[in-house]
Amino acid sequence: MTTIIIIVHVLVALLLIGVVLIQRGQGADMGVSFGGGGAQTLFGSRGSGSFLGKLTGGLAATFMLTSLTLAFFSQQHTGSVVERAIADQAPLEQPASSKPTQGGFDPSKLKSDTPAPATDSLPGAE
Repeated sequence: MTTIIIIVHVLVALLLIGVVLIQRGQGADMGVSFGGGGAQTLFGSRGSGSFLGKLTGGLAATFMLTSLTLAFFSQQHTGSVVERAIADQAPLEQPASSKPTQGGFDPSKLKSDTPAPATDSLPGAE
């Protein structure tokens, strides 16, 4: 389902780019009235305004709908980063003298045993 929506989303994005590039800018009206470039437009001097405007609006609405749908589907597969880190981590062996914790979140389980290397290569301000 998500793959189909992604394909439709990319196709609509490409069509939207193409339709926007076909349209004339607002400043082109003065040049057309003096005969400069009126024959070079795709749909004539005035015939494309409403059609391309409606097509752009429809493609933009479809693009927004597919964007929101993809965002909704991607949100369904996410969870808490902390919960995933604890679940992915191998269970630690507890010493015999320590008693087990009574549930809840233990931040000491998130620490790694290896210290992070110092990557500070800036000169000191002595």
